[in-house]
Amino acid sequence: MSMGKLMIFLLQLSWTVHLVTAIQRKYIFPYGTLSGDLTLQKGDDETSKVLALKRPLYFYESQFNELYVATNGIISAQDLPMEKQYVDDGFPTDFPVIAPFLADIDTSQGNGAIYYRVTESPTLLNRVAQEVHRGFPGGHFTPTHAVIATWENVAAYEEVTRATGPSDRLNTFQAVVAYDENDSYALFLYPEDGLHFFGTRPKESYNVEIELPARVGFSRGEVSFIFSRMEGPYYSVTSNEQSLKNLYQVGNTGVPGVWLFHIGNRYSFENVVPAAVGASPTIPEFLQPSHLDHGALPGQSRLQPYGGDLPLTSDPQYREHDNHGKPPPASGPSGPGEYPAKYPAREPEPRNQPHQPPLEDVKQQQQLQPQAQAPQVVPRPEHTVLEVFPNNRGESSPHMESDPPLAPHGGHFVSVVEEEDVDFDTGGGFNTETKETCARFQQQCSQNADCTDYSSGFCCHCRSGFYGNGRHCLPDGAPHRVNGKVSGTVIVGSTPVDLNSVDLHAYIVVSDGRAYTAISEVPEPVGWALMPVAPIGELFGWLFALELPNSQAGFKITGAEFTRHAEVTFYPGNQRLSIVQTAQGLDSENHLSVDTRLHGDVPFIAPGATVQMEPYKETYQYYPSVVRSTSVREFTVVSAERGSETFTFQLHQNITYHDCRYGPRAGPETLQLTTERVFVMYVKDENILRYAITNKISPVGGQFKFKVNPCYSGTHDCDTTAQCLPGEGQQYQCQCATGYMGDGRNCYDVDECVEGLSLCGAHAQCVNLPGSHRCQCQSGYKFGFDGRTCIDVDECVEGIGLCGANAHCVNLPGSHRCQCQSGYEFDIDGRTCIDLDECRSQPCHPQATCSNTLGSFQCQCQYDFQGDGFQCVPSNGHPERPKTQCEQHRDSLQGGLSPRGPRPVPGGLAPGAFVPQCDEQGQYRALQCHGSTGHCWCVDSRGQERAGTRTLPRTPPTNCDRPGETCSDTAYHIPEGYPIPGVFVPECDEQGQYRALQCHGSTGHCWCVDSRGQERAGTRKGPGTSQPNCDEKDHPERPKTHCEHQRDSLQTTSPEGNVDGAFVPQCDEQGQYRALQCHGATGHCWCVDSRGQERAGTRKPPGTSQPNCDEPAVVPPTQRPETVCERWRASLVDHYGGLPRPHHYLPQCDPQGQFNPIQCYGDSSYCWCVDRDGREVAGTRSHDVVKPACVPTVAPPTMHPLPRPDVTPPPSGTSLLYAQGQQIGALPLNGTLMDSERSSTLLALHGSIVVGIDYDCREKKVYWTDLAGRTINRARLEPGAEPETLINTGLTSPEGLAVDVVRRAMFWVDSTPDKIERANLDGSGRQTLFDTDMVNPRAIIVDSSTGTLYWTDWNREAPKIERSSVDGHSRKVLVKDGIGLPNALTFDTATRQVCWADAGTKRLECIASDGTGRRVIHSNLNYPFSMVFYANHFYFTDWRRDGVIALSRDSSQFTDEYLPDQRSHLYGVTIATTHCL
Repeated sequence: MSMGKLMIFLLQLSWTVHLVTAIQRKYIFPYGTLSGDLTLQKGDDETSKVLALKRPLYFYESQFNELYVATNGIISAQDLPMEKQYVDDGFPTDFPVIAPFLADIDTSQGNGAIYYRVTESPTLLNRVAQEVHRGFPGGHFTPTHAVIATWENVAAYEEVTRATGPSDRLNTFQAVVAYDENDSYALFLYPEDGLHFFGTRPKESYNVEIELPARVGFSRGEVSFIFSRMEGPYYSVTSNEQSLKNLYQVGNTGVPGVWLFHIGNRYSFENVVPAAVGASPTIPEFLQPSHLDHGALPGQSRLQPYGGDLPLTSDPQYREHDNHGKPPPASGPSGPGEYPAKYPAREPEPRNQPHQPPLEDVKQQQQLQPQAQAPQVVPRPEHTVLEVFPNNRGESSPHMESDPPLAPHGGHFVSVVEEEDVDFDTGGGFNTETKETCARFQQQCSQNADCTDYSSGFCCHCRSGFYGNGRHCLPDGAPHRVNGKVSGTVIVGSTPVDLNSVDLHAYIVVSDGRAYTAISEVPEPVGWALMPVAPIGELFGWLFALELPNSQAGFKITGAEFTRHAEVTFYPGNQRLSIVQTAQGLDSENHLSVDTRLHGDVPFIAPGATVQMEPYKETYQYYPSVVRSTSVREFTVVSAERGSETFTFQLHQNITYHDCRYGPRAGPETLQLTTERVFVMYVKDENILRYAITNKISPVGGQFKFKVNPCYSGTHDCDTTAQCLPGEGQQYQCQCATGYMGDGRNCYDVDECVEGLSLCGAHAQCVNLPGSHRCQCQSGYKFGFDGRTCIDVDECVEGIGLCGANAHCVNLPGSHRCQCQSGYEFDIDGRTCIDLDECRSQPCHPQATCSNTLGSFQCQCQYDFQGDGFQCVPSNGHPERPKTQCEQHRDSLQGGLSPRGPRPVPGGLAPGAFVPQCDEQGQYRALQCHGSTGHCWCVDSRGQERAGTRTLPRTPPTNCDRPGETCSDTAYHIPEGYPIPGVFVPECDEQGQYRALQCHGSTGHCWCVDSRGQERAGTRKGPGTSQPNCDEKDHPERPKTHCEHQRDSLQTTSPEGNVDGAFVPQCDEQGQYRALQCHGATGHCWCVDSRGQERAGTRKPPGTSQPNCDEPAVVPPTQRPETVCERWRASLVDHYGGLPRPHHYLPQCDPQGQFNPIQCYGDSSYCWCVDRDGREVAGTRSHDVVKPACVPTVAPPTMHPLPRPDVTPPPSGTSLLYAQGQQIGALPLNGTLMDSERSSTLLALHGSIVVGIDYDCREKKVYWTDLAGRTINRARLEPGAEPETLINTGLTSPEGLAVDVVRRAMFWVDSTPDKIERANLDGSGRQTLFDTDMVNPRAIIVDSSTGTLYWTDWNREAPKIERSSVDGHSRKVLVKDGIGLPNALTFDTATRQVCWADAGTKRLECIASDGTGRRVIHSNLNYPFSMVFYANHFYFTDWRRDGVIALSRDSSQFTDEYLPDQRSHLYGVTIATTHCL
């Protein structure tokens, strides 16, 4: 061996030894104050000052100009909320996060430090560039800036006590984010011996020993879309504790502990891509400095240390060792799998790559990987398995991403879009039993498609000559037709016009992208007004547009099943029209079926006017399962009255469809639809509305030479049933479409059925279609599981052509026949079965008589003969004993014997029927027992029950020989066949008396009895418990005290126990309130009086000494201490350097220091609701102009002196009753006008927040919910009447309330536990009706006449209105489309419609209880909260006006307004009439 080769070998060996351990701490990126780092303030939840970036950073596809470093192991592109809003939750987060180790970290006890800086050091940027080059070969990355954050020796948050002291488990890790003008990359570094804890305990674990694993990865945070906000994509590197431990043991860069990810791109980015490096070059690039002292080898450049100076680029031309130009093998194992080496790792996941490589590819990669001792690869851990982790935010969130690509350490891609009415194909893990395969589901593919199996499922692909999404395929180039119906209500000006399922027909010439749409029976004036709404027909233009190179029309993506939501906003009038078009597949003629629904307003267009629309271009954005676009159009209206006028409208649309999530995606991310000609007209005489559109689809902004080719300019002369194939320059060819024949200029349909070209199999017949054909099964056959093969229909099983009485069905191939039962024969009609008279054939013995019966016969020997009727012999003097009454009774129930065997009882023995027991002589047994019910009784000789002898199941039966006997007589004379299994047998002592302790041998229960054997109340004990002491005397049970009632009600609120975080009072042995009370969840303690009321000034926070309840309370000083809200706000102001920016978050506190119920980021519209502790209320976050409808949970202070809490009735007549915080107001009505002069306070309720309110017209009582007191109350409308609390336990946020006058019941919603309850009007009989599938229930009403309940759920993501019966049955969603914040709900008794007012859509709408006849009453409300209907008017409380507004149902106009002198939010409103309506 030469000296040179020996030196190379030794270097390789030393590099191998170096790589089997993690990166040393001294080789991570330099950090600390000497390196120019800033130091993060010590604490448990600190955030750095803003790091202003000189050049924008692209995280995912978004641009950010600043970063923040936080204590809890994350870097964010947005100022952080409080840690309790994210630190214990998994991905995704609501804000952008780069998380090298997200956990509850604490540096306040002197543990470690956190350093951070922005650097432009060429040495450091050089090092990052080389890492990127190694991890993403072939890319070009020249970083200009990097952000380095280092967590050194930091500890997990722990409750420190005197006994434990600070923890010695400390972690060190580092994150480097580097970027240039186009791309961003992140390095996570975990040095050897750097991780000693892998999770943290949640602060509010209530002494439960749980530990949440840290999260490592990236989350884009919430992003805005056209109609809503959605959760952005996220990427997890770890999934469990073992994968966390692997962070420093393995890596994806070839160096254990070093992880590299591509995290953003300026132009297009779907999700994070990990590096894929499993081996280093032949000669390592990075060695410890000690390895460099030998100088460079002959022919080799000097080796660089890890992080040494190299050219500042990742261009491949600078690589000294490129492994012969081949990319390095896949990375060592890091989770479910790796990217195949061929995967272009630096690019975001393209649509034309499979979401997951076939399993054979993964296996091949695994086989190619060297063993653990090989120097160039890290071994795969044994625990690594193939897994896909779905989104963890509720199974309700639909995934926009299909099966994610493989990623390190349980890593996975998830891109989530939450969109109303999006029906996505989603999925998680699979196994061999649940995997969808072609063998099982091929029938889902078109007959003109092939089915292909992939590693996790199957996909359908149209065959050559056809196009579509595989589930639906159409012949290439052939014209296509669309049929459907148009329905809805369109308001023209102020005139609503209904369209009742009028016909829509469209014809598309696919070869040049022309689409003609006609809608018939369109009346005036809507026909003229809908002329500009060409988007109705544009859908078909997009589906079948002329395809330019590198593009595809919509039908290839969606197929024939999709839903399109479009909203057209006209300017300058701001009219809005909603278009919903639902494609329901291909009909029997291969025509697309599309139903269209219109709803909203359009501008008035004068009759006889014309509309001209200019050509336009529109960009479509393509995502898995959804396509979106937004555009602005101009149109010109020319009329005799007004001349020429130009208007505009804006179009927002999304098209959702079923996407195959298993196979490759072959679609682009954006395409441009060019509409060259638009022609619209309304034919008044025929009432037909027509649209004609010519469309082409192409890449966005591309300049192609095809613009001059006749195929693309439409100047070719090919037949309409032919394809134009472009050639060079002006050359082209015409080729007849699939299913047609000819020269291309004249094409004729091919009859596949006649030509023998069909695919139809046995028992199927071919039906020719234009350009295609279809197969239909012959009569008596149906398509089998594969959807193509015709199989026999078993009419006997499916109930087709059932045979008549006394016959049974016999299946035959393609048919069936009926066969008479035994004893019957066909009548002369050959179909009806009649009784067969067997006696005609003389089947009996000559000495016997034959008697015919229905379906059978009997043979009976004649007198002096004996036998069975078939054989009769003379009597021998010993006649057989006749049956007794008992035997005849028994046999009549069980079935007797006939000459042809047992004759069944017609209809069979009834289940549970009693069959008497007879003894050997045929007499009734004295003791009879029912085998099904377990009852026993005594009978006399006639079988009649003896009065007073019946005993219940599981009790000793009566001694029928000696009914008055003692225990020894009872245990007992049981006839043969007894005791019955499970029957209780009493235990007797030596004197034959009942033992005091009795136990059931089967159930294990034990109890005490008296001398008569009767159970003593309260002594029964279940199995597995100690036996009762029967020597103790009975003590009457003490009734529960108020304290015990309150305690037990909270501890039994749900099957799982008490409500999380609810305070449960402590009672002493006598059931009285203990003087000292402490909250188990918060740690606060205070003193109470004998009624359980808190004594002012005694409350102490956690961590302080408990109050002395024997001392008199010390009244605190007049200046109150700072609240949590105020302290938090002050700390954030200080954190922002005293100058918070408009976009920074600061808690909003009210004058009393409590959290405002609505919180927002700065002056933005990004808002959410919080509870009294500042915690976000789930489902309320919004980014709309309309802020969420947040209800306060802390009552405002009341100025002294306090009014008496008694009733001041309103004047006689009808009045509106409304809730306004701490009072209920009365507003008399004068007809339908509100009499503000006579308004008054009905009831003053100090410390309350009255929300829901209703009136019982029968007893003249008002009922209300109190959000602050968490109670439901009522009061009679009489002078001096005082409130009565009906329910004061188990309520959290009671809001809407409804009274059922007929059934004397009330119903309410509780918006925190999200449930609906009912109770009697006195508070008794309380029960939960619904506690699932609700997010933010608010309003509730009851239609007493029909017993129907209605309620709203203003869940921001999926608002809805539901209905059910008052007993909780027949639950159904009534409205789910076109609503936003349905706060108010009422019932129009005149039209029998449910009506609601929506604070999101600003509309007041009504709908019939069956979901039909939906109509808009008014479309420009402010902010309605509650509503009631009376005398053809709607009265609703409005939060913008802080008053009551009246609106006429008939005119849709506002008629009156009442603004109270005290301006604050009004909540519930109801009507109090003099008699029940």
